[in-house]
Amino acid sequence: MSGFIEPCQVAMRGLAWYTITAWMIAVAAARAAHLHPRADISACKLPANNNVYLSAGFGYELNCAPSTGALNAFMIFVDFDDEKAIETPQSLHDFFLPAAAEWYATSSYGGLTLNVTADTSRFYRMPATAASYGWARGLSYEAHQKYIQDALDVYGKTIAPTDVLYVVPTANAAAISFSPTFMGDVETRSGVYVAKKSVTFGLDAYKTWKYLVLNHETGHTMCLPDYYPFNGSATGLFIGGWDLMGLISGPSPDYFAWDKWRLGWLSDEQIDCVAGAGSTTHRLTPLEKPGGSKAVVVKHNSTNVLVAELRSAIGLDSASCATGVLLYTVSTTTATGEGPVRVVDATPSSSGCAGDKLNDATLSLEGTSSYAISEWGVKVTVLSESSDGVEIKVEIS
Repeated sequence: MSGFIEPCQVAMRGLAWYTITAWMIAVAAARAAHLHPRADISACKLPANNNVYLSAGFGYELNCAPSTGALNAFMIFVDFDDEKAIETPQSLHDFFLPAAAEWYATSSYGGLTLNVTADTSRFYRMPATAASYGWARGLSYEAHQKYIQDALDVYGKTIAPTDVLYVVPTANAAAISFSPTFMGDVETRSGVYVAKKSVTFGLDAYKTWKYLVLNHETGHTMCLPDYYPFNGSATGLFIGGWDLMGLISGPSPDYFAWDKWRLGWLSDEQIDCVAGAGSTTHRLTPLEKPGGSKAVVVKHNSTNVLVAELRSAIGLDSASCATGVLLYTVSTTTATGEGPVRVVDATPSSSGCAGDKLNDATLSLEGTSSYAISEWGVKVTVLSESSDGVEIKVEIS
Protein backbone atom coordinates (compact mmCIF):
# COMPACT_ATOMS: atom_id res chain seq x y z
CA MET A 1 0.00 0.00 0.00
CA SER A 2 1.29 3.41 -0.96
CA GLY A 3 2.74 5.39 2.00
CA PHE A 4 2.78 2.29 4.20
CA ILE A 5 6.10 0.98 5.59
CA GLU A 6 6.24 -2.58 6.75
CA PRO A 7 7.12 -2.97 10.46
CA CYS A 8 10.19 -5.03 9.52
CA GLN A 9 11.50 -2.14 7.42
CA VAL A 10 11.12 0.22 10.38
CA ALA A 11 12.95 -2.24 12.58
CA MET A 12 15.78 -2.68 10.07
CA ARG A 13 16.21 1.06 9.60
CA GLY A 14 16.24 1.56 13.38
CA LEU A 15 18.86 -1.16 13.72
CA ALA A 16 20.98 0.41 10.98
CA TRP A 17 20.75 3.83 12.65
CA TYR A 18 21.70 2.33 16.00
CA THR A 19 24.64 0.41 14.48
CA ILE A 20 26.01 3.47 12.67
CA THR A 21 25.60 5.65 15.74
CA ALA A 22 27.30 3.11 17.97
CA TRP A 23 30.15 2.83 15.47
CA MET A 24 30.59 6.59 15.38
CA ILE A 25 30.66 6.77 19.17
CA ALA A 26 33.19 3.96 19.32
CA VAL A 27 35.43 5.65 16.76
CA ALA A 28 35.22 8.97 18.62
CA ALA A 29 36.03 7.28 21.90
CA ALA A 30 38.95 5.44 20.38
CA ARG A 31 40.29 8.64 18.85
CA ALA A 32 39.92 10.46 22.16
CA ALA A 33 41.82 7.70 23.92
CA HIS A 34 44.45 7.86 21.19
CA LEU A 35 44.78 11.62 21.60
CA HIS A 36 44.88 11.57 25.37
CA PRO A 37 46.22 8.29 26.75
CA ARG A 38 45.66 8.41 30.50
CA ALA A 39 46.54 4.83 31.37
CA ASP A 40 48.39 4.72 34.68
CA ILE A 41 49.84 8.22 34.96
CA SER A 42 51.82 6.93 37.94
CA ALA A 43 54.04 5.01 35.52
CA CYS A 44 55.62 8.31 34.48
CA LYS A 45 55.98 9.74 38.00
CA LEU A 46 59.51 8.54 38.50
CA PRO A 47 60.35 8.49 42.20
CA ALA A 48 63.30 10.52 43.42
CA ASN A 49 66.44 8.71 44.49
CA ASN A 50 67.20 10.14 47.91
CA ASN A 51 70.79 8.91 47.63
CA VAL A 52 71.26 11.34 44.72
CA TYR A 53 71.59 14.96 45.81
CA LEU A 54 68.53 16.95 44.62
CA SER A 55 67.31 14.04 42.49
CA ALA A 56 64.88 15.24 39.80
CA GLY A 57 62.21 12.68 40.64
CA PHE A 58 59.01 12.90 42.65
CA GLY A 59 59.07 12.93 46.45
CA TYR A 60 62.62 14.09 47.17
CA GLU A 61 63.06 14.56 50.93
CA LEU A 62 65.27 17.33 52.35
CA ASN A 63 62.88 19.43 54.46
CA CYS A 64 62.03 21.31 51.26
CA ALA A 65 60.21 24.64 51.35
CA PRO A 66 56.57 24.41 50.21
CA SER A 67 55.91 24.80 46.49
CA THR A 68 52.15 25.31 46.65
CA GLY A 69 50.06 27.64 48.77
CA ALA A 70 52.25 30.11 50.66
CA LEU A 71 56.02 30.04 50.88
CA ASN A 72 56.84 32.34 53.79
CA ALA A 73 60.18 34.10 54.11
CA PHE A 74 61.87 36.62 56.36
CA MET A 75 64.41 39.12 55.02
CA ILE A 76 67.16 40.93 56.92
CA PHE A 77 69.86 43.32 55.68
CA VAL A 78 73.55 43.38 56.66
CA ASP A 79 76.70 45.34 56.02
CA PHE A 80 80.35 45.19 57.14
CA ASP A 81 83.07 47.33 58.68
CA ASP A 82 85.12 47.08 55.50
CA GLU A 83 82.16 47.44 53.10
CA LYS A 84 79.55 49.71 54.58
CA ALA A 85 76.10 50.24 53.11
CA ILE A 86 75.66 53.21 50.81
CA GLU A 87 71.97 52.61 50.12
CA THR A 88 68.83 51.95 52.13
CA PRO A 89 67.44 48.52 53.07
CA GLN A 90 64.17 49.48 51.41
CA SER A 91 65.92 50.05 48.09
CA LEU A 92 67.38 46.54 48.20
CA HIS A 93 64.03 45.09 49.20
CA ASP A 94 62.48 46.81 46.19
CA PHE A 95 65.26 45.46 43.96
CA PHE A 96 63.89 41.94 44.53
CA LEU A 97 60.23 42.48 45.31
CA PRO A 98 57.50 42.41 44.22
CA ALA A 99 59.04 41.29 40.89
CA ALA A 100 60.27 37.92 42.18
CA ALA A 101 56.93 37.16 43.83
CA GLU A 102 55.09 38.05 40.64
CA TRP A 103 57.40 35.73 38.70
CA TYR A 104 56.34 32.82 40.89
CA ALA A 105 52.67 33.73 40.67
CA THR A 106 52.93 33.61 36.87
CA SER A 107 55.05 30.48 36.56
CA SER A 108 52.89 28.55 39.04
CA TYR A 109 49.60 29.70 37.44
CA GLY A 110 48.71 31.17 40.81
CA GLY A 111 49.61 28.01 42.70
CA LEU A 112 52.42 29.53 44.77
CA THR A 113 52.42 32.77 46.73
CA LEU A 114 55.77 34.10 47.93
CA ASN A 115 55.15 36.03 51.17
CA VAL A 116 58.20 37.97 52.34
CA THR A 117 58.31 39.85 55.63
CA ALA A 118 61.26 42.24 55.74
CA ASP A 119 62.86 44.33 58.48
CA THR A 120 63.88 47.37 56.46
CA SER A 121 64.55 49.52 59.53
CA ARG A 122 68.35 49.35 59.21
CA PHE A 123 71.42 47.43 58.12
CA TYR A 124 72.81 45.15 60.84
CA ARG A 125 76.59 45.30 61.06
CA MET A 126 78.25 41.89 60.79
CA PRO A 127 80.88 41.05 63.45
CA ALA A 128 83.58 40.28 60.88
CA THR A 129 84.76 41.96 57.70
CA ALA A 130 83.22 40.87 54.40
CA ALA A 131 86.64 39.78 53.16
CA SER A 132 87.16 37.49 56.16
CA TYR A 133 84.24 35.21 55.26
CA GLY A 134 86.20 33.66 52.38
CA TRP A 135 83.25 33.91 50.00
CA ALA A 136 84.14 31.80 46.98
CA ARG A 137 82.78 28.90 44.93
CA GLY A 138 83.07 25.81 47.03
CA LEU A 139 82.15 27.71 50.21
CA SER A 140 81.97 25.07 52.93
CA TYR A 141 78.82 24.19 54.85
CA GLU A 142 80.46 25.37 58.08
CA ALA A 143 81.61 28.73 56.65
CA HIS A 144 78.18 29.35 55.16
CA GLN A 145 76.47 28.46 58.43
CA LYS A 146 78.81 30.80 60.34
CA TYR A 147 77.86 33.70 58.08
CA ILE A 148 74.14 33.04 58.59
CA GLN A 149 74.48 32.65 62.35
CA ASP A 150 76.56 35.84 62.55
CA ALA A 151 73.71 37.61 60.76
CA LEU A 152 71.18 36.17 63.21
CA ASP A 153 73.36 37.14 66.16
CA VAL A 154 73.64 40.79 65.11
CA TYR A 155 69.95 40.89 64.23
CA GLY A 156 69.28 39.86 67.79
CA LYS A 157 65.50 39.62 67.53
CA THR A 158 63.22 36.62 67.59
CA ILE A 159 62.16 35.45 64.14
CA ALA A 160 59.05 33.29 64.10
CA PRO A 161 59.78 29.95 62.37
CA THR A 162 59.50 30.43 58.63
CA ASP A 163 60.26 28.60 55.40
CA VAL A 164 63.19 30.64 54.12
CA LEU A 165 65.54 33.22 55.63
CA TYR A 166 66.86 35.79 53.14
CA VAL A 167 70.11 37.52 54.16
CA VAL A 168 70.68 40.57 51.95
CA PRO A 169 74.07 42.35 52.07
CA THR A 170 74.74 45.87 50.92
CA ALA A 171 75.45 46.06 47.20
CA ASN A 172 78.73 47.66 48.25
CA ALA A 173 79.98 44.32 49.64
CA ALA A 174 82.04 43.15 46.67
CA ALA A 175 83.64 40.41 48.77
CA ILE A 176 80.25 38.66 49.10
CA SER A 177 80.48 37.76 45.45
CA PHE A 178 77.68 35.28 44.77
CA SER A 179 74.33 34.07 46.10
CA PRO A 180 74.29 30.50 47.45
CA THR A 181 71.48 28.68 49.24
CA PHE A 182 72.11 27.02 52.59
CA MET A 183 70.30 23.69 52.35
CA GLY A 184 70.37 22.67 56.00
CA ASP A 185 68.01 23.68 58.77
CA VAL A 186 68.65 27.26 59.86
CA GLU A 187 69.19 27.69 63.61
CA THR A 188 70.73 30.31 65.86
CA ARG A 189 73.94 29.42 67.69
CA SER A 190 71.83 28.65 70.74
CA GLY A 191 69.86 26.09 68.75
CA VAL A 192 66.65 28.07 68.12
CA TYR A 193 65.01 26.95 64.87
CA VAL A 194 64.52 29.75 62.33
CA ALA A 195 63.87 28.33 58.83
CA LYS A 196 64.01 25.30 56.54
CA LYS A 197 66.60 26.99 54.28
CA SER A 198 68.46 30.28 53.83
CA VAL A 199 69.38 32.25 50.71
CA THR A 200 72.38 34.54 51.17
CA PHE A 201 72.52 37.06 48.36
CA GLY A 202 75.69 38.48 46.87
CA LEU A 203 77.15 40.84 44.33
CA ASP A 204 76.10 38.68 41.35
CA ALA A 205 72.46 39.60 42.06
CA TYR A 206 73.16 43.30 41.71
CA LYS A 207 75.65 43.10 38.84
CA THR A 208 74.40 40.21 36.70
CA TRP A 209 71.26 38.23 37.50
CA LYS A 210 69.06 40.97 39.02
CA TYR A 211 65.94 39.90 40.94
CA LEU A 212 65.77 36.55 39.14
CA VAL A 213 68.54 35.21 41.37
CA LEU A 214 65.90 35.10 44.11
CA ASN A 215 63.73 32.83 41.96
CA HIS A 216 66.68 30.60 41.09
CA GLU A 217 67.88 30.24 44.68
CA THR A 218 64.37 29.88 46.10
CA GLY A 219 63.98 27.07 43.57
CA HIS A 220 66.72 25.29 45.51
CA THR A 221 64.82 25.77 48.77
CA MET A 222 62.00 23.81 47.08
CA CYS A 223 64.67 21.18 46.27
CA LEU A 224 65.10 21.90 42.56
CA PRO A 225 68.59 21.05 41.24
CA ASP A 226 71.01 23.20 39.26
CA TYR A 227 70.83 22.53 35.53
CA TYR A 228 74.13 24.20 34.68
CA PRO A 229 77.37 22.16 34.89
CA PHE A 230 79.52 22.29 38.01
CA ASN A 231 82.66 21.29 36.10
CA GLY A 232 83.33 24.75 34.71
CA SER A 233 81.89 24.10 31.24
CA ALA A 234 79.60 26.61 29.51
CA THR A 235 76.53 27.43 31.60
CA GLY A 236 74.20 26.30 28.82
CA LEU A 237 75.93 22.94 28.25
CA PHE A 238 72.94 20.82 29.29
CA ILE A 239 69.85 22.94 28.65
CA GLY A 240 70.88 26.17 26.94
CA GLY A 241 68.74 29.06 28.18
CA TRP A 242 65.52 27.10 28.65
CA ASP A 243 65.06 27.13 32.44
CA LEU A 244 65.91 29.50 35.27
CA MET A 245 67.65 26.69 37.16
CA GLY A 246 70.26 26.69 34.40
CA LEU A 247 71.17 30.06 32.92
CA ILE A 248 69.33 32.63 35.05
CA SER A 249 69.48 35.25 32.29
CA GLY A 250 68.45 32.85 29.51
CA PRO A 251 65.82 33.90 26.97
CA SER A 252 63.31 31.23 28.10
CA PRO A 253 63.53 31.13 31.92
CA ASP A 254 60.16 29.55 32.79
CA TYR A 255 60.49 26.28 34.70
CA PHE A 256 60.28 23.03 32.73
CA ALA A 257 56.88 21.31 32.68
CA TRP A 258 58.48 18.32 34.43
CA ASP A 259 59.37 20.48 37.42
CA LYS A 260 56.02 22.29 37.38
CA TRP A 261 54.41 18.86 37.63
CA ARG A 262 56.72 17.85 40.49
CA LEU A 263 56.07 21.12 42.29
CA GLY A 264 52.30 20.68 42.07
CA TRP A 265 51.71 23.49 39.59
CA LEU A 266 50.47 21.07 36.92
CA SER A 267 47.89 18.37 37.62
CA ASP A 268 48.05 14.76 36.46
CA GLU A 269 45.26 15.59 34.01
CA GLN A 270 47.58 18.03 32.23
CA ILE A 271 50.20 15.35 31.52
CA ASP A 272 50.05 12.53 28.95
CA CYS A 273 52.03 9.46 29.96
CA VAL A 274 53.33 7.05 27.31
CA ALA A 275 54.89 3.90 28.69
CA GLY A 276 54.72 1.31 25.91
CA ALA A 277 55.44 0.69 22.26
CA GLY A 278 53.13 2.07 19.59
CA SER A 279 52.02 5.33 18.04
CA THR A 280 49.97 7.98 19.84
CA THR A 281 48.95 11.55 19.10
CA HIS A 282 48.74 14.31 21.68
CA ARG A 283 47.61 17.91 21.98
CA LEU A 284 49.89 20.44 23.73
CA THR A 285 49.14 24.02 24.74
CA PRO A 286 51.79 26.65 25.50
CA LEU A 287 53.55 26.05 28.81
CA GLU A 288 53.42 29.76 29.57
CA LYS A 289 49.59 29.85 29.60
CA PRO A 290 47.38 28.30 32.28
CA GLY A 291 45.10 25.40 31.38
CA GLY A 292 45.26 22.62 28.84
CA SER A 293 47.66 19.72 28.31
CA LYS A 294 51.24 20.76 29.04
CA ALA A 295 53.53 17.78 28.51
CA VAL A 296 53.92 14.33 27.05
CA VAL A 297 56.14 12.18 29.23
CA VAL A 298 57.63 9.10 27.58
CA LYS A 299 58.92 6.54 30.07
CA HIS A 300 62.20 4.94 29.04
CA ASN A 301 62.86 2.98 32.22
CA SER A 302 62.49 3.34 35.97
CA THR A 303 64.91 6.27 36.16
CA ASN A 304 64.67 8.07 32.80
CA VAL A 305 61.96 9.84 30.79
CA LEU A 306 61.71 11.97 27.69
CA VAL A 307 59.48 15.05 27.95
CA ALA A 308 57.86 17.04 25.13
CA GLU A 309 56.38 20.46 25.88
CA LEU A 310 55.33 23.49 23.85
CA ARG A 311 57.30 26.71 24.43
CA SER A 312 56.13 30.08 23.11
CA ALA A 313 57.48 33.63 23.14
CA ILE A 314 54.93 34.88 25.66
CA GLY A 315 54.74 35.47 29.40
CA LEU A 316 57.97 34.66 31.22
CA ASP A 317 59.43 33.40 27.93
CA SER A 318 58.66 36.57 25.99
CA ALA A 319 62.35 36.97 25.06
CA SER A 320 62.57 33.46 23.59
CA CYS A 321 64.40 33.39 20.27
CA ALA A 322 62.83 30.11 19.12
CA THR A 323 59.48 28.49 19.78
CA GLY A 324 57.95 25.06 19.27
CA VAL A 325 58.05 21.61 20.83
CA LEU A 326 60.97 21.29 23.21
CA LEU A 327 62.33 17.81 23.96
CA TYR A 328 64.46 16.95 26.97
CA THR A 329 65.47 13.93 29.01
CA VAL A 330 65.25 13.58 32.78
CA SER A 331 67.40 11.27 34.88
CA THR A 332 66.58 10.70 38.55
CA THR A 333 70.01 9.17 39.19
CA THR A 334 72.01 12.18 37.99
CA ALA A 335 72.89 14.72 40.68
CA THR A 336 72.54 18.48 40.60
CA GLY A 337 75.16 20.12 38.40
CA GLU A 338 75.79 16.93 36.43
CA GLY A 339 72.94 17.23 33.93
CA PRO A 340 69.82 15.63 35.45
CA VAL A 341 67.87 17.37 32.66
CA ARG A 342 69.30 17.60 29.14
CA VAL A 343 67.67 19.35 26.22
CA VAL A 344 67.60 17.32 23.01
CA ASP A 345 68.97 19.35 20.10
CA ALA A 346 66.39 18.69 17.39
CA THR A 347 68.20 21.16 15.10
CA PRO A 348 71.82 20.01 15.40
CA SER A 349 72.92 21.64 12.14
CA SER A 350 71.91 25.13 13.30
CA SER A 351 74.18 27.57 15.13
CA GLY A 352 71.57 28.36 17.77
CA CYS A 353 70.37 31.79 18.86
CA ALA A 354 70.75 34.24 21.73
CA GLY A 355 74.25 32.98 22.39
CA ASP A 356 73.61 29.26 22.78
CA LYS A 357 73.32 26.37 20.36
CA LEU A 358 70.43 24.78 22.28
CA ASN A 359 68.22 27.88 22.30
CA ASP A 360 66.67 26.92 18.94
CA ALA A 361 66.44 23.18 19.67
CA THR A 362 62.66 23.04 19.18
CA LEU A 363 60.54 21.19 16.64
CA SER A 364 58.08 23.14 14.48
CA LEU A 365 56.46 22.98 11.05
CA GLU A 366 58.48 26.03 10.04
CA GLY A 367 61.76 24.22 10.62
CA THR A 368 62.57 20.68 11.73
CA SER A 369 59.25 18.94 12.34
CA SER A 370 60.38 15.46 13.33
CA TYR A 371 63.19 14.05 15.43
CA ALA A 372 64.17 10.51 16.41
CA ILE A 373 66.15 9.51 19.47
CA SER A 374 67.44 6.25 18.09
CA GLU A 375 69.01 4.94 21.29
CA TRP A 376 65.63 5.25 23.01
CA GLY A 377 63.57 4.06 20.04
CA VAL A 378 61.43 7.22 20.18
CA LYS A 379 60.37 9.55 17.39
CA VAL A 380 58.41 12.78 17.90
CA THR A 381 56.69 14.55 14.99
CA VAL A 382 54.76 17.81 14.87
CA LEU A 383 51.53 17.15 12.94
CA SER A 384 49.77 20.50 13.13
CA GLU A 385 50.10 23.94 14.67
CA SER A 386 47.60 26.63 15.60
CA SER A 387 47.55 29.78 17.66
CA ASP A 388 46.49 27.85 20.75
CA GLY A 389 48.62 24.72 20.51
CA VAL A 390 50.10 21.86 18.54
CA GLU A 391 49.36 18.24 17.83
CA ILE A 392 52.28 15.81 17.94
CA LYS A 393 52.78 12.15 17.22
CA VAL A 394 54.93 9.95 19.44
CA GLU A 395 56.18 6.66 18.01
CA ILE A 396 57.94 4.09 20.19
CA SER A 397 59.51 1.00 18.68
